[in-house]
Amino acid sequence: MRDQLARLALAKAFDPASMQLGEALRRRPIDETPLTRYAEALPGRLPNPSERRRWLTAPESLEPQWRPLAAQGWRWLALGDEDYPPLLADLPDAPGVLAVLGEVSALTRPQIAMVGARGASAEGEANAYYFSRCLAAAGFAVTSGLALGVDGAAHRGALAAPGITLAVLGHGPGKLYPPRHRRLAGEIIAAGGALVSEFAPGRPPSRRSFPQRNRLISGLSLGVVVVEAALRSGSLITARCAAEQGREVFAIPGSIHNPLSKGCHKLLREGANWLECTDDVLAAFEDFHRTVAHSPSLSKPTPPLLRYFIGGVNSLDQLCERSGLAPPELTAALLELEREGHIERVGGGYVSRPPG
Repeated sequence: MRDQLARLALAKAFDPASMQLGEALRRRPIDETPLTRYAEALPGRLPNPSERRRWLTAPESLEPQWRPLAAQGWRWLALGDEDYPPLLADLPDAPGVLAVLGEVSALTRPQIAMVGARGASAEGEANAYYFSRCLAAAGFAVTSGLALGVDGAAHRGALAAPGITLAVLGHGPGKLYPPRHRRLAGEIIAAGGALVSEFAPGRPPSRRSFPQRNRLISGLSLGVVVVEAALRSGSLITARCAAEQGREVFAIPGSIHNPLSKGCHKLLREGANWLECTDDVLAAFEDFHRTVAHSPSLSKPTPPLLRYFIGGVNSLDQLCERSGLAPPELTAALLELEREGHIERVGGGYVSRPPG
């Protein structure tokens, strides 16, 4: 408990300046340094400096706040801890403390980040679900931000594989945002994934916190997939962070009539990897992919129609709208997919089956 209270005290004292805390921990490892010494590194711009120093002097005063969060399963990792993700630790602006709810070891798995618009098109969500499902089946953990739109579809696709997915939050432990993804967050944890935050408990989401957390999404990952993005968007911030961190950036091309394709097209013009099929990602990480047992379905072409299946039951009308196929053509294609074992009929619609 004492170690956890010390890490929570650091997280609260430096919040939201977790990068400055990371610099302080590189100079003075937490297990070799009295907490009060870190007060010297507190940025002067932070409000309530006396309260912040008090937390460092008496971390036990935070026990009433720590106890209910610990009961939920939250755990705090400091830069330098054995379980701290190594890819993140290598970054100069690594956060000093991470709060984790779920399987801590998931943070050290090879990850691919998937980001995109909250107000994504049906095709964008279908693409996120499809590629996430395939990448999770290939052995990658899929990392995203638990937002509506592309993020939610990416998490659900990974869960459907079934695979591991991580959600990096733009707020501190406590109230979950957005509230409608509370059930999805529970499914992520139950499947062996995790929720991750660099912010102190109670820190609400803000316009500043999301761009700050985007560097974590890319920093935890080997590469970033941008599914749909406007020219001014958080997804392009994540892609820029990825490029600065030396990560691979992938973008999915889209219709010239879709404003949410413009961000992806900009990335492609600037040299991002073209993403049209799962093999485009697997080829970029061939050394990793050789070490995992991937699904046989990934070694042969995956039917394009599967990208229009989004978690749960998909009705014929929904699939017609997403795919643009006429009902007779779509029905014939669905019969073929069902015969090959890619989908199954459930109630008044169809669900896709995990690869394998």
